[in-house]
Amino acid sequence: MLVKVILFAAAKDIAGQNRLELSMDDSATLGDLKSRLVEQFPGLHEIAYKSSFAVDQEYSSDTKQLHDGAEVGFIPPVSGG
Repeated sequence: MLVKVILFAAAKDIAGQNRLELSMDDSATLGDLKSRLVEQFPGLHEIAYKSSFAVDQEYSSDTKQLHDGAEVGFIPPVSGG
């Protein structure tokens, strides 16, 4: 299946792009996608497991089953000051 990933803030900076399309196994979960992103972009490791993820505009946990055409938002923590 093909999954669309939208990267925000630091995730976008680390990956050097704001959108990706990844081919995933049909049984893939959000947790599998996180692992794949960290594998593809090792610099994401530090923030990936502290970040929020939304699948089709709904915040989701690692166990969320993905589907073909799913849109996943990668939303890193932000700090202000």
